[in-house]
Amino acid sequence: MEKVRFGFIGAGSIARKALYPALKNSQFGEIYAVAGKDETRAKALSPSGKFYTDYQELIDDPKVEAVYISLPNSLHIPWSIKAMQAGKHVLCEKPIAMNAQELKEAIKVSESTGKLLMEASWNRWHPRTVRIKQLVDSGVIGKITAIDASFTYDGLEADNIRTVPELGGGSLYDLGPYSAVAPLWITDFAPVKDIATEVTWHPGGSDETLKATYTIGEVKATILTSMNIPDKITLLITGTEGSISTGGNDAFVSHNNPSTLIIENKDGKKVEDFEACDPYQLMAESFAKKIRGEQAWLLPLTESVKFAEFFDSVFATLKK
Repeated sequence: MEKVRFGFIGAGSIARKALYPALKNSQFGEIYAVAGKDETRAKALSPSGKFYTDYQELIDDPKVEAVYISLPNSLHIPWSIKAMQAGKHVLCEKPIAMNAQELKEAIKVSESTGKLLMEASWNRWHPRTVRIKQLVDSGVIGKITAIDASFTYDGLEADNIRTVPELGGGSLYDLGPYSAVAPLWITDFAPVKDIATEVTWHPGGSDETLKATYTIGEVKATILTSMNIPDKITLLITGTEGSISTGGNDAFVSHNNPSTLIIENKDGKKVEDFEACDPYQLMAESFAKKIRGEQAWLLPLTESVKFAEFFDSVFATLKK
């Protein structure tokens, strides 16, 4: 099939480290142009050399078929809407929205324009992640009783945009789209109740460290996100007849590295190995295939709405 021509809105580290190599190696999509406020960075990410310093000029380019948005979180929905109204399909970084209501407004635009809109939750395309859901659904560890998910790192510079509340900063927005939402899709979005939170605030006003416990269906969930704790990137699913856990310390960051999955039940302990892969590329290619009318799985917008609604509920419990 003809490659889908992508335009990048944003030329920061995520675009450079994630979608740039994903599309550079893809058979189904290519980077046609890049828009960034920094001309040097934008030009460096454009294989064709075509770049803009104005985002609107990129989405007005008739040759751009789809855009990948990696701007600060607070700008995701405004530019997603503008891009769809300009006739472009949109692949938008996580979190796609600051709240459920603005996401629902963007979905209306997607429906009225007929343009695809998808949250770039690349980890969901990882073969290990897919396998986790298969194992849970198979009943290999019985009925799920608890899920513990964590994603932390430290060493963030004080002036990093991830610390600025007005730009959608904070650990829940930054890391929650991986760890905090895992219990939701693992349990098929069972009803959430009894959310309890503990938070440490960054001097800039964002949530620096956030721990939350809640009940989802009949499952006890515990999640941890932090921008100031040494790396802890884990997933443990406990059932009445065993457990499933990710090996290593890479539950939500396995990118171009081998990974493992540990299953323990009445039959003993089993370790499944997964070859190194690029889930960003798998995601981008699924999106491109869908644009071309080919069969491909996309993260449903209904799931993104559930994620946003959950974040809304968690934030409602926080008090400064």
